Amino acid sequence: MKNRIIKTIDKIVAAILATVVLVACNDEFMDRFPETSISPEAFFQTVKDLELYTNTYYTTLQPEFLDYISDNNAAFSTSLYGFSATNLIRGDITVENVTGWSRDEWGTLRKYNLFLENVSKATGDQAAINHYTGITRMQRAIWYYNYVKRYSDVPWYSESLTDASEDMLYKARDPRTLVVDSIMADLEYAVQHMSGDMGSRTQFSRWYAAAMMARICLHEGAFRKYHPELNLQATASMFLNKAVEAAEIVMNSGNFEIDKTGGTDNEYRSLFSSMDLSKSREMILFKEYSNDMGIRHEAGFRTSESAVVGYSRNLMEAYQYITPDGKAVPFSTLPGYDKMPYVQVFENRDPRFAQTFMPPGYIRPGVTQPYRPNLTAGGYTSIKFMPSTIEQFGGQQHTDMSLFRYAEILLIYAEAKAELGILTQDDLDKSINLIRGRVDLPPTVMGDIVEDATLKAQFPDVTDYMILEIRRERRIELVYEQFRWDDLFRWKAGHLFTNLQEGIYVEQLGLLDLNGDGMPTVGLFESAATNTVPEAERPNYSFYYLKDASGNPGVISLSNGTYGHIIVNAEVGHRTFVDPKFYYLPIPRQQIILNTNLKQTMFWE
Repeated sequence: MKNRIIKTIDKIVAAILATVVLVACNDEFMDRFPETSISPEAFFQTVKDLELYTNTYYTTLQPEFLDYISDNNAAFSTSLYGFSATNLIRGDITVENVTGWSRDEWGTLRKYNLFLENVSKATGDQAAINHYTGITRMQRAIWYYNYVKRYSDVPWYSESLTDASEDMLYKARDPRTLVVDSIMADLEYAVQHMSGDMGSRTQFSRWYAAAMMARICLHEGAFRKYHPELNLQATASMFLNKAVEAAEIVMNSGNFEIDKTGGTDNEYRSLFSSMDLSKSREMILFKEYSNDMGIRHEAGFRTSESAVVGYSRNLMEAYQYITPDGKAVPFSTLPGYDKMPYVQVFENRDPRFAQTFMPPGYIRPGVTQPYRPNLTAGGYTSIKFMPSTIEQFGGQQHTDMSLFRYAEILLIYAEAKAELGILTQDDLDKSINLIRGRVDLPPTVMGDIVEDATLKAQFPDVTDYMILEIRRERRIELVYEQFRWDDLFRWKAGHLFTNLQEGIYVEQLGLLDLNGDGMPTVGLFESAATNTVPEAERPNYSFYYLKDASGNPGVISLSNGTYGHIIVNAEVGHRTFVDPKFYYLPIPRQQIILNTNLKQTMFWE
């Protein structure tokens, strides 16, 4: 039953699927569905047919390796992804230009519904039929919840639409409660009927279904709890309890544990630079890449090489400081923490810090000299997804990538229990402290946590210190795995998107030692005219200027003029958030015109 994601699917079946899943959802969608050239009755006959059909779902699985625009980034380029969320925080989204509600998206839903309508025609092992049915219902649930997160109320379709489905084509949005209940029914079926066989951890299993249920239930429970505009706060605990139960299914399976095989100083980062994750018991599902087969990704290029994203000072300060007596305390408790230069902030920190942020003296694969931090992105560069060999640079990376790992389940478990007010020390020891144990951090002990003033300022309405501590731990463990956007949304913390994020601290203009070896390699001056380095020596340095040749502001500035934290000028005044409007996306106006039964998303009317 081994079913590798990258396996070749029979060309004839692939051609069949290409015809039966055609659908449109723009003005073409509102006109007609194209007729399929091959009848579904001719295909859904055997278990093998079902397997081949569901194999196509794997092609949509894409690992995430950015956090979009958030308080994790001092700089973020909109050119990285054409994602509406980035434009939303820039204040550039309107009902006229918003994307989404697209042909391809709704076509994916029809693909799932077409399977579910025809699966009863298949004969063979009923357990296998139920397994593939579970996979499809799980995929439909995931698809639908992504729509709920964007629009809240959406039309629920449990059948594949055709050109005869006039009433369904023009139906109104269904309430969030109905849609989410339907999503839960799909997920519960999947958990009960899918096989526990993970193959080489690259195929869908019961454990992945339970993990997805835990993720979705945590999001829905927290969203309902913190968003009074939905009037659903009374039902939040039901979903938080479901998140705990789903997480426990995974935790009690005996199939997973935190991976500590990376070795000293690489325990954490090895998960994101591995050429083979099949042996990692932390993987609930991962995507296999192959240079020989030309299956590659751009995680390292997008996060490190492209030099258009950079971690924020705010994220840097979230990593704990380890005291001489071995205690982990908030970085903000250190005297002068807010004015520490680049090299000093790396001293005695949570080991994950130097495995995520590029540390002083870091030497990239294939070169002999230490890397020079790029100040135009704030100075804090990511190495989390950096490949270990030079031939993988330039977007040619073929390290395996996690799609769902066990650490997230432990974080879900702890957070849901904290939100319910039932978290115990035993719960911490079998969740958060297992994650911290990966890098030999001292365990979190309830009652011994030192208050983090910076963290409290971020979430002023949260009084439970354990909720705050779990949010901090989650932010660090899952950074650049594209969780921060959803997390801030469900916690109703949109105000954090508006905060101008800073980069490294610079004590004064001039030559900077960013390697910690006493040999400056970077120069920061007010302008080229004030550069005091002799011309003959300038090739030895990388130079940055606060002003261009005309005296206009350059790419970066310093928070206090000639000293302070780096500010990326393109971010100044370009981050906004309208609460509660921006927690939802509008439907493109054209869709409202085509279907008069559709009502615009609340707050966007």
